Amino acid sequence: MRKSSLLKIISILVSIIGFYLLIKSPTLGDDAANEYVRVDMFGSMDTAGFHIMKQSFIDAYRLAGAILLGVGSFYAFRFFSKSDE
Repeated sequence: MRKSSLLKIISILVSIIGFYLLIKSPTLGDDAANEYVRVDMFGSMDTAGFHIMKQSFIDAYRLAGAILLGVGSFYAFRFFSKSDE
């Protein structure tokens, strides 16, 4: 396998992972917040604090997904446009 085709595959995989994180960020953020409360807070936390924490986890997953999708898509389009020349 050539280096360019390996980089194409990696960039597509990074884009897919980023898209998955963007789409599933509410579920992943909710699960992460619930796990934090269950393990670190021993199952008890005020509602306002939980909501802020949950939204922060969702935003973190959304940001990571956007970065991965952007970088992966940029390199995928770059590699595919080079191969067309």
